[in-house]
Amino acid sequence: MHATKLFIATIALSVFTLAYGQTYSGGQSQDVEKWVREIRQEYNLVKSHIATLEKDGYAGELFCLHAIDNKYGKSYPAAGEYRVETFFYYGLEANFPPRLRMVVETIISAGNRAYFEALYNESGEVLFVFEQSGQDNNMAKRLYYSEGEIFRYSENNVEKKLDTLSQEALDEVIWTSRAATAHKTRFDLFYEVE
Repeated sequence: MHATKLFIATIALSVFTLAYGQTYSGGQSQDVEKWVREIRQEYNLVKSHIATLEKDGYAGELFCLHAIDNKYGKSYPAAGEYRVETFFYYGLEANFPPRLRMVVETIISAGNRAYFEALYNESGEVLFVFEQSGQDNNMAKRLYYSEGEIFRYSENNVEKKLDTLSQEALDEVIWTSRAATAHKTRFDLFYEVE
């Protein structure tokens, strides 16, 4: 019985591979490049909606939730200057919960500045994360996702293989990735319906 199920699974995977190509997370480089292009197209589309939001007003494609932490600039213990400004851009349709599309965040802490963006698909799964921080010598980190898994990571537009990173560097990538999930959770909790 086990051998039959294994055989059927193998045949199904083979048919899927022939019909649709390899999966993005471990597949052929042309499939990866195609998926990166699709993510970039989605990113550019959402950014264009954001860019015209104020001008479009009522007719805009997205809504925006704007949060400011430490708005009045009180000195933070052990950090001094501290301010976080977060923009949650989302779509909304009648009878459906809001759908987060992008988070844009600026953090100023102890004289350092960090910038963070996360792009989500219509189902709320993270597609792309960008982070640049003064604490990291302004290194630009980009993470591309497929089905919740990072399939491409780059630093200053130089692709890095996750399995070759030091444990410290890998921990930073994981921390950045978790920030995208944390922002999505924060957004969902804000709009949670009882």
